[in-house]
Amino acid sequence: MNRRALSLFSTFILILSLSCSPWRVGKYQDFFDGRPNQILDDHNQSTIGFEDVTEEVVEHAERLIENNEKEGAALNQRWYTLKRFGNHQDAIFSAAQIVFYGGLENDVRLYSANQYTSFIPLEKEPDPGDIRLFIGKRAEQHDLVIVGQNGKEVALKTILRLIYLAKFVDDERKRMYREKLRSFRKSLKVLMSSLGARQEFIEFFNKHGISSPDAVMIGFIGDIRSLIRDQGIADPKGYSDESLRVNWYTNASDMRVLLVSIDHNRIFASRAGALIEAIFAISPNTVPSITFLGSGGAIDEPELVGKIVTPTVVTKGNSFPRGRREGVLAHLIRNQALDGAGIKTAHASVESVVVETTRWARKMTSDRIRTVDQELFHIIQAINSSANARAVAVFVGILVTDNVSSSVQADVDMTLEHAEEAIARAAGARREFFSHVLTKLGILEGDRAALPRRKEVAF
Repeated sequence: MNRRALSLFSTFILILSLSCSPWRVGKYQDFFDGRPNQILDDHNQSTIGFEDVTEEVVEHAERLIENNEKEGAALNQRWYTLKRFGNHQDAIFSAAQIVFYGGLENDVRLYSANQYTSFIPLEKEPDPGDIRLFIGKRAEQHDLVIVGQNGKEVALKTILRLIYLAKFVDDERKRMYREKLRSFRKSLKVLMSSLGARQEFIEFFNKHGISSPDAVMIGFIGDIRSLIRDQGIADPKGYSDESLRVNWYTNASDMRVLLVSIDHNRIFASRAGALIEAIFAISPNTVPSITFLGSGGAIDEPELVGKIVTPTVVTKGNSFPRGRREGVLAHLIRNQALDGAGIKTAHASVESVVVETTRWARKMTSDRIRTVDQELFHIIQAINSSANARAVAVFVGILVTDNVSSSVQADVDMTLEHAEEAIARAAGARREFFSHVLTKLGILEGDRAALPRRKEVAF
């Protein structure tokens, strides 16, 4: 190669290297064009933007709070709020801004790198659940930065709690933060990532080599592992980050089985639907069975608390539509877990527990809706919207942990505040549910005939 050719080749390599270098990442805001599912490629890092949706989320939260106070709160809002933010009130109220970022932490750090001199976790060893708290320091002030999952309900839940927090301050803090509290709403900011949850999950699965599962089981995965271990099957591989916590069996009775944890709201509300879509996307030639055991509340039926019910239909249970006219969808559930549990229910899913008022409970009861959660509607909608919906074997149970009452004199020992106690007492019922499903799938030995395994399905 002559000197001129070598020089041109070197220049070309330099230009190519600069075009792929990390400096481009610092200009996210210049590239965001509102596309919901831009893909972050590990080999050619594209830009991840954050869209400002503050007005939409804050206004919706304020409407819910107004409705909740007017119609009778079925939830102890003080407990609900202080449980998450009670220990951080001074950091919150002394902050210049409280910024919620819905997205992956690394993307948030890159996007905000020029704004802060340091970015420090507020909590020691924070669990990568639905939100994590950070102090973003400037020269003379700080922001309280909340890195949360990219889901509209996660953002809404967080803003609801923050607005309520400002209502619950004690007299001393009212004096300390008088000016801040007067304009607290203006200090709230909500930014959502352009990397959608579906693509986020697909990248997680690709990273860990997870594809084409025969069976997907969501929720209470410790119970499932224990039952499979009792069958003599080796423990699975575990993978965990801020997106998902999963266990992956490559050979459980000749089946590829994926367990997905929902601890600490890892799979929350509409993100559950995006998870199902991602699972179908990594299973191009197979149709996995879907098992979901979530937790939820009874509606004016306290006798259901501690039991597992099997929904046959699920609808949206929000108290009022959000700004546009749309019918209330209802999905039938081809629930193959019906023969393993005796209590059938019509079910509703809500975007936030703040929707659940005493008036709302009366309306749900009159519509013969018996149980409620935040995920099931999105899971069933994703299944029923898939190309091979009728080929998907669906096993759904809801562990009832609390009771939403239409009376202000509700039994305080049956509220959401005591849900963890109800979950702990239901270990036997959970194992019985999963034993039934695993036997029917053919993963455990038993008397029931296993379902036929569906492979090589043309999409």
